[in-house]
Amino acid sequence: MLVEDHRNISCGGDPFNYLKSVLKSLQFSLEPGQEAMIQVMKEKFPYERTLFGAMGDTYSLKLIQFKEENGEVDVVYRRANA
Repeated sequence: MLVEDHRNISCGGDPFNYLKSVLKSLQFSLEPGQEAMIQVMKEKFPYERTLFGAMGDTYSLKLIQFKEENGEVDVVYRRANA
């Protein structure tokens, strides 16, 4: 499983657009069926599970797991099969 740690990023722009670029990158990096975990801070990315799921769908990434604990969010996606 690919793990991308974005917890300590300092993006000066919009966190929503940053997240979109991370997911688009995963779409190209992952093989069909392969999984990836994205780690972010809730403070910087104050989004709920439904938004992460909808954004994943846009990039052919199925939300497998969403875990929020101690201000950290771990999101696991699986790339759709073709």
